[in-house]
Amino acid sequence: DALMHDKYIAMELGVIPSLLIDPKDMRQLILNLVRNGLEAMPPGGVLAIKTYKDGEELVLTFQDQGKGIEPNILEKLGTPFVTTKKNGTGLGLAVCYSIAARHNAKIQVETCPEGATFSVRFKIPEVSKLQ
Repeated sequence: DALMHDKYIAMELGVIPSLLIDPKDMRQLILNLVRNGLEAMPPGGVLAIKTYKDGEELVLTFQDQGKGIEPNILEKLGTPFVTTKKNGTGLGLAVCYSIAARHNAKIQVETCPEGATFSVRFKIPEVSKLQ
């Protein structure tokens, strides 16, 4: 679908620790964030997906080359039925925030006129020292 609209995905997957997560939930979260990123960009845009470790967190980022998010929408992100899309339901990001919360993760959003970055930050569980 992305190639049909002249949009691309670039992945930079770092070495990260394993997490105990629900694969079905993660597929849904990734699908929603990828779809949003691709839909936000004009033809020729690149959606960058990265994974890396930041201190005690595993980070999964989605950085698009869209036009950014308006401040009045930014403060409502994740609220059910809030959407800027003509045919959107406003449930995609609400589902993402719910999935993140169930996995003890948080979603951070950075925006500028050149695009938006959604970072899903998972806490890395401490390994028991009694093993």
